[in-house]
Amino acid sequence: MAKFEQKKPRITRREILKAGAATSVALASAVSAPAILAASRAPLKIGVLNTFSGPAASTGDWNWSGINVYLDEVRSTFAGRKVELVKEDDQFNPQIGLEKVRKFVQNDGVDLIVGPQGSNVALAVLNYVKQNKIFLVISGAGTDAITWERVPYMFRSSLAAWQLCHPLAEWIYDNLATEMLVISEDYAAGHDIAAEVTTPFIAKGGKIIKEMYVPTTVTDYSPYLTDIRSLNPPVVYNFSTGGAHAIRFVQQWAQSGIKARLAGFAGFVDATTIEQQGRAALGVLSSTIYTETLDNPVNQKFVAAYREKTKEYPNLFSDYGYVSMQLIDATLSATDGDASNKDKFAEAMAKAQFDAPRGPFRFDPVTHNPIQNVYICEEEEKDGRLVTAIIDTRKDVKAPPTKNG
Repeated sequence: MAKFEQKKPRITRREILKAGAATSVALASAVSAPAILAASRAPLKIGVLNTFSGPAASTGDWNWSGINVYLDEVRSTFAGRKVELVKEDDQFNPQIGLEKVRKFVQNDGVDLIVGPQGSNVALAVLNYVKQNKIFLVISGAGTDAITWERVPYMFRSSLAAWQLCHPLAEWIYDNLATEMLVISEDYAAGHDIAAEVTTPFIAKGGKIIKEMYVPTTVTDYSPYLTDIRSLNPPVVYNFSTGGAHAIRFVQQWAQSGIKARLAGFAGFVDATTIEQQGRAALGVLSSTIYTETLDNPVNQKFVAAYREKTKEYPNLFSDYGYVSMQLIDATLSATDGDASNKDKFAEAMAKAQFDAPRGPFRFDPVTHNPIQNVYICEEEEKDGRLVTAIIDTRKDVKAPPTKNG
């Protein structure tokens, strides 16, 4: 029987070219997919700018502790990406702050920046941030001027001064007195806060007896306290940057013999300062977005972890640091770990909502400022420990989008 050989099909030149093109596409896909994946899974580099030296150094240290408590909780990983921090001290100096921001961008190649605490520093870096389209999460500075800006890649995870000042000023008028004296530190935030306290108080019919502005370098408040005692106001509102300044003022206030009720901005009296202020802090009023006594599951977990790590109770500045990381983590999860497209990253951040130690957190999409609860507090003694007790809550407080409301 004859054997027949099966003829092999002839491959045309067109088919060879077609096959080659398909192979090239497949190879390109095989190469580019891991490359894209590798880029999105590279470490997320965050520049942390805060005040880590000088009289306000404790505020930066507390913020830093809050940051690291959250990173410990998630094993320094956001959406599958390891987090690397580059830490810089602005020394509460606007020019140094600007130099450090430039370093973050030009030398360190950070993906985004978190901080600063000082409003003077925040205002100094604002133009550079806008011009260079830097992604900035403000985790401290409360100057209202930032709220009125419209910077696409700038968000504030802390607060605007308006949010704390208006509720407390109105509460003081309604519950304590119709006359008040204001003493504040002489820099951007100090003037902002004084204005935000006096404006609603006067609007309700109140009278401001006097406004005083104290240089940030002052450590002896006796000349100012002597003046206050002579004026005999029923209520005095104070703004200090927190830390050493607040501790000294409250201690010297107690020694002055002034009978007025004392009130202040968040951080004036809190879980950390009252350890050194002692019983001098009893009865002092404040408005805040965070106190360690808040009864919610996220805060209970935060307090326990913070206590274990630092042996201290967390305060407002600790919450600032923790929430800044919560926010970035939530945003990165919404973008599948990709922070390279700033427009999409900003869109995702504007929609971020979560439960923070301070309570429910979400953004005003117009101002990129948080909408959040504000707590009116009084320092009390409970179970042998001084605590910041909540005596009133104003829910979902939203700062106005412009200077004139």
